[in-house]
Amino acid sequence: MPFRWSWSSKSPVLTTSLIIIALNVVVISFVFTINDVQVPIKPAAEWALHRLCEFGPIKRVFDTVRNSVGLPDLKLTKQRKHIPTTPNEVHNLLSNAEDLPIFTKEQLALFDGSRPSKPVYLAILGRIYDVQKGKKHYAPGGGYHFFAGKDATRAFVTGDFSEAGLTDDVSDLNEQELLGILDWVRFYEKDYKPVGVLEGIYYDDEGEPTDRLIEVKEELEKAVVWKEKQLKENEVFPPCNSEWNKETGGRVWCTTKSGGVTRDWAGVPRRLFNAASKSYRCACVKNFGSPLAIPGSKGNRGDLDNPSLKEYEDCSHTSNSCKLGHNN
Repeated sequence: MPFRWSWSSKSPVLTTSLIIIALNVVVISFVFTINDVQVPIKPAAEWALHRLCEFGPIKRVFDTVRNSVGLPDLKLTKQRKHIPTTPNEVHNLLSNAEDLPIFTKEQLALFDGSRPSKPVYLAILGRIYDVQKGKKHYAPGGGYHFFAGKDATRAFVTGDFSEAGLTDDVSDLNEQELLGILDWVRFYEKDYKPVGVLEGIYYDDEGEPTDRLIEVKEELEKAVVWKEKQLKENEVFPPCNSEWNKETGGRVWCTTKSGGVTRDWAGVPRRLFNAASKSYRCACVKNFGSPLAIPGSKGNRGDLDNPSLKEYEDCSHTSNSCKLGHNN
């Protein structure tokens, strides 16, 4: 006899357990999706989420949570694709503010959603958007209310929603965080109408871009170039799979899909040195045929002789799996 799920008042424990699992999968899948993280758990999490949502009670709970916090529709999340951004696109994205009115911080604060007679505004990098159509998220009681009536650019990527964290200062952010800000700018430019600029560190009292805005645009352009280099490097040296257990220790290994890079070779784990960060990461290295790092060159050892690579201690140089010691 085939197995059948029975959703009744007699199975609250089973229903509750599956709902908790579904909510955890929602969070994991959503966080990985918005940050464009390519790891083996992401497709597994999305697969599990879609299967769990085949059950009516879980689907209803998911829809309730999604609508309350403003998550995208399940189908949109599954079909989301990375759209490349060029340095030139960054420049154009933050331009064309000449005809927009100028707001002071005090004036912008009046549009925080607490006044029925006024729409809800927020700013990012000094550019103000009318988010009234998403009022249920930005008005008092909404999940994003802390962004309303102010420029809290930094908090969009740090998650620090304290008074000190809700600031427009983006100093000391790394490349990945700057790319996160860029994604948010693109989101608001696409879905909401710009209605002004904020007098402050990004625009002066005449609405002209400040030197700081020009500097930030240059930092964003550099972050885009960095991302392009990372993607190209990952094609040559895909990240390893990894796991850690407090009893057995850690392990890194390579497959034909490790690091989210599908290829026709698995490779062997090596420590890859990054000169910019002065740190190592685990990379899967092609160990036969011509090297990928130097297109057009010939050989039969793949990229094993690349000077930026080191072998893992106490691991066979031909093994596609290495246990990690305290020095690795």
